[in-house]
Amino acid sequence: MATPKISNNQSWENIFNRYKILNQVKSNGYADITANEIKDVDGKEARLMTKVDFRQNLPTIMSNENLSILAIKNGLYRIAKNDPFINIQKKIHTKIIDITAPKDIVSIDLFNIKSEGSALDIAYITMMCDRVFKEESNLTIRGRLRGDLSFKIGTTPYDINGVQIEVDGGYEAKKAIHLIEAKIGFRDNINIRQLLYPQLYWEKKVKKAKDIKSYIFYLQDDVFRFIPYIYDGVKGYADHTQETAFRFIEPTSTFSIYDISIDEKKIDRSVPFPQADKLDKINDMMIVIFNNESLVKYELELEFDIVPRQIDYYFNVLKWLKVCTEKDGCLILTKIGEKIIALPFKRRIEELAKIVFAEPIFHKSLHDQFINEELYLKYKMQSPSTRKRRLQTVIAWIKYFKTVFEG
Repeated sequence: MATPKISNNQSWENIFNRYKILNQVKSNGYADITANEIKDVDGKEARLMTKVDFRQNLPTIMSNENLSILAIKNGLYRIAKNDPFINIQKKIHTKIIDITAPKDIVSIDLFNIKSEGSALDIAYITMMCDRVFKEESNLTIRGRLRGDLSFKIGTTPYDINGVQIEVDGGYEAKKAIHLIEAKIGFRDNINIRQLLYPQLYWEKKVKKAKDIKSYIFYLQDDVFRFIPYIYDGVKGYADHTQETAFRFIEPTSTFSIYDISIDEKKIDRSVPFPQADKLDKINDMMIVIFNNESLVKYELELEFDIVPRQIDYYFNVLKWLKVCTEKDGCLILTKIGEKIIALPFKRRIEELAKIVFAEPIFHKSLHDQFINEELYLKYKMQSPSTRKRRLQTVIAWIKYFKTVFEG
């Protein structure tokens, strides 16, 4: 009988204990486990239990033991002591190429893109892709398929058979086939399953007829990033030395965060003061919630490179801003959130700024860098260590807004 409130971390502890996973790994180098075996322990669906797109999604017991899990067959997973994640740098070191937005595209708002597919379509239509590939190309691959491939990470063999492989965008040109894994928003790492599996599958399929090249594609705020993924025979890496980045030229704006007045009605005082430094993730989370009906908080956590305990911090920010709430256990945007998400990117961030800097602590930090003791007490922040953590968030948000509006 399933225990409704048991956490996935606790469930993985139970799975490891039931099947003596650590002993298997020690003896054989890895342990294989089926979807049915996973579900038999606490009744949880393997689909969600094994969704580990980012290093931070690893169950605690795997993280502590330096273990990972990858699908090798439909309904069969291999747990081994290795790190199948590619690290990605947030800072863009290359010069961002400014391009003029085409005026004849009306079916997609170039300044309000809310899906990977739309981001890739715009990149293709505006010739970003061909500039990155250095040759003309045609979109020929998109979607899911199943295939076979083999590789090793360290000494652990992975013979993949019939596992689902997904390509967000595949573009065939004269010299090469270019494969893209796309994300809305930044992630500091990515599972090789999303890069290596398509790479090896298509290398096997076309043999040596054409080169296979892969890219990590981020729409990071308003910047389109193309980062080559290089498979080095082990797990590969993101080649930032060859990264290319683009941004559409936007109309000038007179907006200034310094013109915002205090108005405490704009925030939800019943929610704890924010402790979540990456404000860009709030924008990205709003997009995910907008795009997914019946999304629960745990599923939102799996979409991002954050550890489980952080999801409450970020969800509290969404509530504090009055842009999101829960209904029947599912996450939904409020009317305020719906209005904001409908705006172009910079207008969207302007509206968030109008809420953030209407709050006295953020307002005072921006203007005076001095905060009256009474303002802390309104949030019951009596502990110096608590104030320090919260002020780190304030400083990080001010820096983010300044970067967006001032460059």
